[in-house]
Formats: sequence, structure tokens, C-alpha cells
Amino acid sequence: PRGLCGPGLLAHVVTAKFADHVPVHRLAGQLARSGVAVADSTLGDWLLGASELLRPLYDLMHTRLKLSRVIHGDDTHVKLRVAGSKRTTKAHLWVCIGDADYPYVLFDFTADHTAEGPTRFLTGYKGYFQADALAQYEGLYGEDKIKHVCCSAHARRKFVAAGEGNDERAAEALELFGRLYGIERTLPPLLAPSDDPVMREQRRVREEQRRAMRRRDAEPVWDELEKWLAEHKPRALPKSPLGSAIGYATNNWEALKRYLEAGYLALDNNLSERTLRAIALGRNAWGVIGSEVGGQTAAVLYSLVGTCKHLLIDPFAYLRDALPGLFALGQEPTAERLRDWLPDRWLLS
Repeated sequence: PRGLCGPGLLAHVVTAKFADHVPVHRLAGQLARSGVAVADSTLGDWLLGASELLRPLYDLMHTRLKLSRVIHGDDTHVKLRVAGSKRTTKAHLWVCIGDADYPYVLFDFTADHTAEGPTRFLTGYKGYFQADALAQYEGLYGEDKIKHVCCSAHARRKFVAAGEGNDERAAEALELFGRLYGIERTLPPLLAPSDDPVMREQRRVREEQRRAMRRRDAEPVWDELEKWLAEHKPRALPKSPLGSAIGYATNNWEALKRYLEAGYLALDNNLSERTLRAIALGRNAWGVIGSEVGGQTAAVLYSLVGTCKHLLIDPFAYLRDALPGLFALGQEPTAERLRDWLPDRWLLS
């Protein structure tokens, strides 16, 4: 209400900051060269207002995300300014990415790195969670809880580090990981969700086909790797690069192999890591999050922009439509009315 910017300018500001990583002060300079003088603080207020407008949609995406059969998760740190001080603390942005049925990229901001953040964010979820062996996730897993699918790329990288440290024994493990990735390239691709009963059955059959092929081709490779780990573990110092790699693989063995249980699961968690690159690029540009409110604002706006990028949607085009559309719904829109503005629904309209 009474805002000075139209939806096109507001969509541009959000896209510039959270898709193109332009800091607010630099964005103000760009607008000034176009003849539009807007203070940095005003742009910050616009971003906060946009996040508040989008928050009900973010909450709906969060609810739907937890209906996924598998969620990919990871986190990265950001600098958080401490009020009244020149120093900063290390805060975190956590990402969760839903499956093909609920293809939402959701960020959550926490001012610390405790288990409370992911535990709260994933309350009620009972599916698979694909993530690194982060200690903060450990409380999520267990009987009748979330099933951990560990990331083979993380395990492989530790053997790469051992090889770069001139330990020739790591080459044997890397060859086995190479065979596992080679098998993945032979699998038929997953099919997209569909409301058509015939297509749904074809999708289920394709997933079962992938599961059976992995059991046939990949499980024997895991058996070879297990024997190799048992053979070399006594010969590697626990704190050496090779010992660390072996320890990581053996400690997370069941979670590393869990992707064999279902054809829709992935061998690694590279999807989350690619998604977090946007944060890495952004913090190199804007440096510091000014407050916890700013962190929450960033989480909401990164979520909408990240979901658009995940679905190959132009964030600007989506936001230019969605911002006035959501505004027209009023103060407390129902989930049914919000549903039309989900990025995946908007894409089909």
C-alpha cells in the first residue's frame, strides 16, 4: 500500500539482488543512472515488503515440500552483523529441495548452526533425506522417522584428496566409484509426474526398472568396495587423508547404499550443492546480512527465485505476475487461492 514502485520495478529489484547477486548499494547506483533516485534503505524496505507479501506462498511451498518422497538438503554459512558492533557472527542458510512432484527450493535462515534449525524445518516429514553426514541432521533419522541417503560425491571427494596427497591406494577406490557413476549413466531417465493413470503407471514401472538395474549392476560394486575398505582400513592411519576417507565411508555405509532402495533416489547430493552456489556468489557480492530479519527476508526471496531457476522459469517474469496477483488476494489468502501462484502451477498457466 502507498508504495512508490510498480510490480515490474519491484520484480527487477528482487531478481537483481537474489538471482543476479547485485548488492543493494550497487543496484541503487544502477537505478540512479536510469534517472530513478532510490535510497539504499528504501530498496531494503521494498525487499522486506516483497518477502512479507510472498511469505504465505513460501509457507504453502514449505507444507507441500514435506509431501515429497525424497528431499535434498544442505547448508552454507553467511556473515550476520551483530547489532551495535562492528563484528559479525556466522549464521546459516539451509536449503531443502523437493522431488519432481513438489519441485520447490526452500531456504531457511538460522542465526546459529545447531540441530534445532533442520529439526524444526522438517517437522512431520517421514520420507528420504539426501544429505551429507552433517551432525546437525543426525536427530532426524531413525525408525519411523526420516531415512538418510548419504551423498556418494562427498565420500568420493575424500578419496580424491587422498590421491592428491600421493597415496596411490586411493586410485582403487576411485575406480570403483567411477563404475558406480558409469552405471547411473546407463539407467533410463525418470519420467515426469502426470495426472494420467497410464502415465503414472509408466512412471512407477520406470522407477522399478531403475531400482532393479541398480541392484543387478551397482550392488556387486558396493560389495567390492566394502571388501576393499575392510582390507585397507587397518593399513591407513585414522587421521591420514586415506584413513579419513575410509572412516567416512564405513561410518556411513548403510546410508551411502540406501539409494539402491528406490529408483527415484540419487547417487549423490550434487543438486543441493549446485543450488547453494547462488548463496556463495551472493555473499561474495553483498558480504553481510544486516540482521536476523534480513536473513528471513533473504530466505523467502532466495526460495522463490531458486524455485524459478530450478524449474527454468525467468524469475523476473514470474515475480512481475505473482507480486500483484498475491497482493490482490488480500491479507489472509487461502491455500486454495495461493495454489495458482505456485511457480510450477504458474508455469503451466
